[in-house]
This record gives sequence, C-alpha cells and structure tokens, in this order.
Amino acid sequence: MQVTVNQQVHILEKNQYNLIQLLSLLSLNQQGIAIAINQDVVPKTQWTETTLNDGDDVSVFTMIAGG
Repeated sequence: MQVTVNQQVHILEKNQYNLIQLLSLLSLNQQGIAIAINQDVVPKTQWTETTLNDGDDVSVFTMIAGG
C-alpha cells in the first residue's frame, strides 16, 4: 500500500494500518500533533479505529504555542 505523509511517499508492507500504527512505524511522537487524511482532520479519539487506504494523503502537524 502506498500513502503520502507530509509530501513523502511511503510504501507500507501490509494493507491495513491505523493512525497509531503509522505513527509508530514512522517513529513519530503522538503528543502535540494533529493528523489530517485527505485534508480532513481526524480527532485523536479516532486514531485507533481510523485505517488508511491506498493513495491516502496524510498530513501530520506539530502544534506549537503562540501568543
């Protein structure tokens, strides 16, 4: 399966990954980030049940404090 994460193409070995598994595979910390799939933000409470599909465009955003 092929997905794009932050404009980088990744070929995944198996056909079903949820967002938690993807973050682990890419060694990304779950704290302080937001995720969108195909420009739709996925609430953190849904990361476990949200599975990726071939061709998905995933954006991982790091939240920063501002003022």
